[in-house]
Amino acid sequence: MAEILQLPVFAVDGWAGNTLDDDGIEWWVTGENGWSSTPPVRLELANRPQRDGAFDAPSFRGARVITVEGTAVAPDPDTRERAKDRLAAVLADGSGLAELVVQERLVARRAMVRLSAETKIADATPYSFDWSIQLTAPDPIRYGVEQYAASCGLPQPGAGIAFPIGQWPLDFGASGGGSMTLTNAGTVTTWPRWTITGPCDQPVIRHATTGRSLGIGLPLYDGDVLVVDVAARTVRLNGASRRAALLPGSAWFGLPPGITGVEFDAQRTDTPAVLSATWRDAWI
Repeated sequence: MAEILQLPVFAVDGWAGNTLDDDGIEWWVTGENGWSSTPPVRLELANRPQRDGAFDAPSFRGARVITVEGTAVAPDPDTRERAKDRLAAVLADGSGLAELVVQERLVARRAMVRLSAETKIADATPYSFDWSIQLTAPDPIRYGVEQYAASCGLPQPGAGIAFPIGQWPLDFGASGGGSMTLTNAGTVTTWPRWTITGPCDQPVIRHATTGRSLGIGLPLYDGDVLVVDVAARTVRLNGASRRAALLPGSAWFGLPPGITGVEFDAQRTDTPAVLSATWRDAWI
């Protein structure tokens, strides 16, 4: 287990900066760019023809490019050489994204990254070398390491009046199910993954405050599993794509910072269907 030298700790593909590893190598981070600062802004304005200014348009965030640099200090020259090889192998497999975890003073956050430039290694002394590594996260949002989960069933009618009838006011019973509250402790909208387990017919997931909803025009039978990934904009029933089944007017809504109420409904509510949500806190 690596020993922490100072915070923040940058860990990816089995390597970690600002730690003392099992071989006695001190991986000191002396600078970083792109993790604490915000990702670039992509603004696509169209110039007004023969006029000053431009037509307004929404802005979007570009990919997050993270550069971490520092110095490695080894207990002997041979260990230094092995450390250079170890660093050069970080994210050598470019076929997929890897998890970067940054342990900061107040929170641990993550991003999915790949190597986006050559890893720089330069000898400093017989026992040390300077290094630099550049990573790119296609999704510029920084997410909490901890993943949260919540679930609810369809709304159920109340129990009705109990006989013999007592005195007024009458208690008709409280309805149950059909809603849950999700909390995003970050600073920007996070995108949940919804899972609906059948049976139910034409399930609907609704933002309780705005009324925006995701409706699926499909019957789900006992044992069917429908997964809606809001970030990826995918709808899969038992693994097969069913995005075309989205009902007209459906919206890919996320969870803004704070508490969000979510409602679960269907054409019939007398079934044991369950809506589950998984999400992470999010920061820009």
